[in-house]
Amino acid sequence: MNSKSLETKRHFINGKTIIGIDPAKKNHQAVIIDSVGVPIGSTFKFNNTFNGFHQELFHKLNSYISDLSTDRVVFAVEISINLWQKLCCFLCNKGFTVLMVSPLFTHHERPKINNNFSRTDPKDALAVANCARQGYFNFYRRYPSNQNAMHRLSITYDKLKCHMTQTKQRIRSQVELIFPEFTRALDLDTDTARYLLSKYITPNDFLNMNVFLEVPEVMKVSQRQHSQATLKALKDAAKQSIGINLSNEEIISERITLNCWLGQYVLLKEQINYLLDELIALAENTPYFSIITSLKGISDITASRFIAELRDLSYFDHYKKIEAISGLNLKLSQSGQYTGYRRITHIGNHRLRAVIYSMAEETKNHIPEVRIRYLKRQMKQPRYRKNVIASVSNLLKLIVALIKEEHKYQYKEDKQKELIELEKRYKEFKEKKKNYKKSA
Repeated sequence: MNSKSLETKRHFINGKTIIGIDPAKKNHQAVIIDSVGVPIGSTFKFNNTFNGFHQELFHKLNSYISDLSTDRVVFAVEISINLWQKLCCFLCNKGFTVLMVSPLFTHHERPKINNNFSRTDPKDALAVANCARQGYFNFYRRYPSNQNAMHRLSITYDKLKCHMTQTKQRIRSQVELIFPEFTRALDLDTDTARYLLSKYITPNDFLNMNVFLEVPEVMKVSQRQHSQATLKALKDAAKQSIGINLSNEEIISERITLNCWLGQYVLLKEQINYLLDELIALAENTPYFSIITSLKGISDITASRFIAELRDLSYFDHYKKIEAISGLNLKLSQSGQYTGYRRITHIGNHRLRAVIYSMAEETKNHIPEVRIRYLKRQMKQPRYRKNVIASVSNLLKLIVALIKEEHKYQYKEDKQKELIELEKRYKEFKEKKKNYKKSA
């Protein structure tokens, strides 16, 4: 954690009464500590209901604290799953400062209380309050409605994509049992494959298929990428299929199952397209969309998801803040003369991490500032994935600079010249490597 940020947080919390809350599904556990960390009274519970928020909580607090003014009392809440969101929103609307404490901090705070890792609700509430008193928290922020809407759509998009991937795998597993040669003749993840599977399923179905009647439909669905040759290849593969033999009843059940997966895929695709249209429309109204999409390789979808996950990009005045929130910052292992490998922490927003990786993967082919870093690392040690991740810092640094200066990306002549020279060296490097493999 940044020492200046920690110092600022500790200065803010100094002299304030802290109410630590461990949220749960039915009953929240709370504890009150003073400015030096001494508990006031005993821990107490209040229901996760309207009466629990408005009556039980403040009835208990008034019995222990005489002054419940918003400038002397702060609430610290552990941000576990989504149990904390309603409570934080309620307390914020009441005018109180709400501090969000990560479960990672409370996990390491537990053994400090009574020298063991036992986990109870009262102990967790005290651990949350102690972490807040030490400055290990983030301030709860209320974002504008359009930013919250984009964030929700981004989460939904990620879940729909996961469901679509599951559906594709279910279709593949079913086809590989009944007609495994199908995937060799035609890519299963195409509209043409899904069209044919909606009509034919077993090898016998494909053997009895009328090629001349299907050719116009296949050419229309595939936009002329597949024609009579593809259908003949499927018929030839069906003649020597090793798929399991099915009875009439089994074929009917397999057909119903496959139709369910195909229908679910179509529905998911429609929902994703509808969602993306709304997400991009919201993102286009932000001042960041045109700046980010000015970088060649970053699509409207990727830029929209990047903005949605970060919500307010003006808050991130340094690119390392974005790395930290996405889990792309490096963890070091150093002691004395020993220095271990540097690896990313993976502690952060996994959706944002995937979006940033996708952005770096595309911009490394077009943007000089990113490609230069990638090629230098490739010539030093060719590791595609690690070198793409290493190029992320250059990309984020560029994006933060463009947002600060409020202008779109423009190619710099000095970077282009450097890239041209580096491309020549990289080409020679690949030729040498290729010749070395041939000689070996």
